[in-house]
Amino acid sequence: MSYLAHLYLPGALTLWCALLFSVATLWGYAAVLRGDESARSFARRAYTFFAVSVVLCSALLLLALARRDFRIEYVQQYSGLDLKWYFQLAAFWAGQKGSFLIWLLWGSLLGLPLRRAAGKAEAPVMGIYTMTLLGLVFILVRESPFVMLGSTPLDGAGLNPLLQDNWMVIHPPIMFVGFAASAIPFSFAMASLWRRQYDGWAARAFPWALGGFLVLGCAILLGGYWAYKTLGWGGYWGWDPVENASLVPWLFGTAMIHGLYMERTRGRFRRANYVFASLTFLSVLYGTFLTRSGVLADFSVHSFVDLGISGWLIGLMGVFIGMAGLLLALRLREVPAAPNSDPLLSRGSALVMATITITVCALVVLVGTSAPLLTRFLKNPGQVGPSFYNRVNLPIALLVALLLGFVPYLTWRGEEPRVLLRKLLWPAAFAVIATVGAAVAGVHEPLHVAFVLLASLALGANLKKTIEKARANGIGRAGGYLAHVGVGVILLGILASSAYDHGAKVTLEQGVPQKVEDLTLTFERSLPRTATQRERMEVKVERADGTSYLAYPKLFMNDRTRQLMVNPYIRSLTLQDVYFSPIEYDPGQAAGGGQTAELAKGQSMRAGDTELRFVDFDLNADGNAMKAMEAGGPMTIGAVLAVNRGGQEQRVRPLYRFRPSGEVESTPASLPGGGMVAVTGINASNGAVRLDVEGLGSAPAQPAKLSLDVTKKPLIALVWYGLYVVLAGGALAATQRLRQALQFDRLPTKPTS
Repeated sequence: MSYLAHLYLPGALTLWCALLFSVATLWGYAAVLRGDESARSFARRAYTFFAVSVVLCSALLLLALARRDFRIEYVQQYSGLDLKWYFQLAAFWAGQKGSFLIWLLWGSLLGLPLRRAAGKAEAPVMGIYTMTLLGLVFILVRESPFVMLGSTPLDGAGLNPLLQDNWMVIHPPIMFVGFAASAIPFSFAMASLWRRQYDGWAARAFPWALGGFLVLGCAILLGGYWAYKTLGWGGYWGWDPVENASLVPWLFGTAMIHGLYMERTRGRFRRANYVFASLTFLSVLYGTFLTRSGVLADFSVHSFVDLGISGWLIGLMGVFIGMAGLLLALRLREVPAAPNSDPLLSRGSALVMATITITVCALVVLVGTSAPLLTRFLKNPGQVGPSFYNRVNLPIALLVALLLGFVPYLTWRGEEPRVLLRKLLWPAAFAVIATVGAAVAGVHEPLHVAFVLLASLALGANLKKTIEKARANGIGRAGGYLAHVGVGVILLGILASSAYDHGAKVTLEQGVPQKVEDLTLTFERSLPRTATQRERMEVKVERADGTSYLAYPKLFMNDRTRQLMVNPYIRSLTLQDVYFSPIEYDPGQAAGGGQTAELAKGQSMRAGDTELRFVDFDLNADGNAMKAMEAGGPMTIGAVLAVNRGGQEQRVRPLYRFRPSGEVESTPASLPGGGMVAVTGINASNGAVRLDVEGLGSAPAQPAKLSLDVTKKPLIALVWYGLYVVLAGGALAATQRLRQALQFDRLPTKPTS
């Protein structure tokens, strides 16, 4: 009873209903597997009620966030009165509990069409798939997002300032769709092994695998773009463990879709595909454990703190590792496999080598990401840095580019070298021209020259094949080749933007031009916050051709956390981005220097030849401060100061303004004879004010200074455009495979070997 007393009952009830109906779904499908066909409708209804329960649970949490119901601990922890409405709703997935819930939400909804798509394998597929979701339900029942606080705070703790970005609204939900989708090919594979029915599962799983590949790839694209546009460190991929937690399943998923393609077309890779389907899903669980158990707390700025669910996550991994390991050990040898009779220069051999290469890449990243865990028991545990990943993945990328260049013009039966070279004549000519152009532009490192040559060959060969395929059979059948065009574009963009970026750190005095390579920079001014913009720095940028533009990097203090925030300004040009990332801002000081003091009523301070005495507060500085506050507007308080200069006393009233959101503004007042005074704080405990006085001493003026990191990133747009092309090609391929899968029941069933 004490447990229920601390829960928001409607939300907790929906979680318990989800638990009940998921167990009922498993019971129903288990009965179907025992031969009770009448239990099928019960299992379907139970799953529908399970999905409805999860939807209602999610809706209740969204409603609590929208209403800013700070009685609920999760709402208080990740939201606040000052958040915009879309950040308030994005707080749904800002914490661990909410992110598990949105994962469960997408998973439960994907299960609805999966029931039909599973065909005759519905019972085992849906049984295993429901088990993958049941693990999430157990975690949420154990760590409910509906825990109530003992009292109701007036405001929440707010959303992490780094997450207050528009990409926060889009990126995480898409990523969790990809995580949820990874369980579907796994369920098909395990059901196939359990039933000893080894034909057909690949055709049904293929469109789901392609869909998961697309969605997770889109999430990775958005995450990289978010980091590049917002964080100010100048990159889009830092090999952080949390980044790798999504990259590794995507790489295994890439290997899986190529393996499933081989199985469909050539009957090859049948055993390997069971392994790939298992690795894709299990790597999602493993990445979740790494980032949410606290083991990476000292190594990743993105990892979550340990909620006390490490044991649950280990148990969840253990169940599915045990299931996959047992079924693979007992059944894999029974799976009929076609003998390898492909010549070396054939499409089959090239696809085998490509799949092995991608798998090696995934394993290397996985081992590197696991370094903190693998070295946990050593005296000095540690992690590997970006240089490790860059060094080991460069030869892998070279091999991928080489294979991509040859595969489009290889046939299944093999190809003569001279015939293949004749087919590759135009792509090779394009690659040579591109490589010569790169060398003229400054690419001289031998490995980099080879990289450009092979990536350009891959781009040219697949583009030519895409055009040929689209003309002959329609663009819908050219999806795979189009995706490979995107890979070639990405490889070129990664090399150019990471190995050949260049720039400098510079400190600009306000109003003083300074050259940085072929640019002349002048720090013009610091712009104050407006209703729609944060504080910004205005920098005039003059190019060598005489044209100019204004750059507006942002450097501001978060009002709630007092955390210094940096947002870069990016000028995207045809061949490069110019990246302005602020490092430090010194506001300088007016002539006479500055002094600060905290004065209680009646106390005085002296600045130069002037004495300032705090007389009293003026609570009617804007008419009626309390009425303004009650009406939801700002409350303005004036500080009445008596200023004595040369024997004459005058009074000034600098203003201090409080907003309901927690923001404060200070409006300075001019002093008789020169200088300024501003209220920078009020001490409510003793009724004192903190004053900042400028321009009354003898010190010379100090100009404002802005430190910037100015970097040029050549061809970085190719990274984004290439990913768009990969996703477009993948979408075409997924649509084609879905049509084939929907026709599968009309085909005669092959006898099981």
